[in-house]
Parts: sequence; structure tokens; C-alpha cells
Amino acid sequence: MQAARLFEQLAQGASRRQLPRAPFLSLQAGKAYLFGGQQDQGMALIQAGLKALAVEKRWPELERVGRRMVAELAEQGFTGPSEQITAWLDETLSGIETPRPRQGAAGKASLPTKCPSCGGSVDPQAVAWLDEVTAECLYCGSAIRAEN
Repeated sequence: MQAARLFEQLAQGASRRQLPRAPFLSLQAGKAYLFGGQQDQGMALIQAGLKALAVEKRWPELERVGRRMVAELAEQGFTGPSEQITAWLDETLSGIETPRPRQGAAGKASLPTKCPSCGGSVDPQAVAWLDEVTAECLYCGSAIRAEN
């Protein structure tokens, strides 16, 4: 639970400072609470993170990260929360065209598991690819180069 509280504090601080990575910290905090058995608090933070992306009209990020969150929760057996988020995403993104995310050099190079700048987890399916070998960290915005 300590990790959940720390992520929540980071999310609150980032939100107060209007940092663009605040929603992602909220999502991390929500997952940590959810996986730690505090479903109500976890879902509240996950919804807050997703809603923040929607309010800012960050549609491609909302689509990418939201769908990844749904898959991750379903994999961990959280079918109710997964279905709840799916319904909200479908309603929120209805009629909005999100551009296809740029794909990285799949199979040729791989991203490190942690961001070299901030230490945040790197998920190749959730990051925004800047070019064929460079992705953007969801937490700090740093460029992460794929390794050969």
C-alpha cells in the first residue's frame, strides 16, 4: 500500500502543478490500490486519470492507455472494473477519430523495462512512439531509445 500512497501523492503534486504526466501517475496509483485490495479507491484514481486525459482532449493517449488499462485489469481478473472502464471509454471516444499510433521497430529493437531518466515502467504497447526507435516515457516525457 505504500507504493499506492506514494503514487497518489505524486499524482496530486503533479496535478497541482498542472504537469502533463499527472494523469499517468494517477493511473499508477489507482492500479496499486486496486491490486492491493482497495478497489473503490483504486477505481476512483483510475477514473480520475482517464477523465483528466479526456478533459484535456488528449484522445490518442486516452485511447492507447485506456485500452491497455482494460487489458491489464482483465488479465489480473478484475472483470468488473475492466468492463466499467471499457463502457466509459466507448462512450467518451464515440465519434472521435484517434490517429493510429506510430509503431516502433517491432522485433528489431526493444525498449528498456525502466525509463533511464525517472525509473518509471516502460510498456512498449502503452508508450507513444516518436519515431521508429524512440518512445516517450509516460511519466516524465523523456525520450527512450530502443536497444538493439
